Amino acid sequence: MDGLDYILLVFLSISLAELSIQIVISDLSHWVKGAILLNQPYNEKLNALCTRTFWQKLFNKAWIIATPFILLVRLHRFFSQLFSCPWCTAFWLMLCTNFFYLQLPVVESLLLAPLALVFVTVLDKLHS
Repeated sequence: MDGLDYILLVFLSISLAELSIQIVISDLSHWVKGAILLNQPYNEKLNALCTRTFWQKLFNKAWIIATPFILLVRLHRFFSQLFSCPWCTAFWLMLCTNFFYLQLPVVESLLLAPLALVFVTVLDKLHS
């Protein structure tokens, strides 16, 4: 990477930091997350569906047939927690951008992804 690539990386991390803050706090984001039940605190009914004990009580020994559904609901809960934290969102957006858009190796993408966390903190202080 040369000097211009580092400048692009800084501008990219600033824009992704602002995007992640807006994903968490904007009105449109709250409306969309509410429509697909990604708002926090997590829905208690959906939270009960991702426990193994619920499915064991429902199906007894055949609870194993519900494992794909359990994994799907747990993945939904992961995204719910992810989209409620601007730092988490910024890290994963930066990691994906580094790997897929800038085509950096995985290790370098992991090492440069926390750069967005710095800008989320700075922009968060500027917003408040």
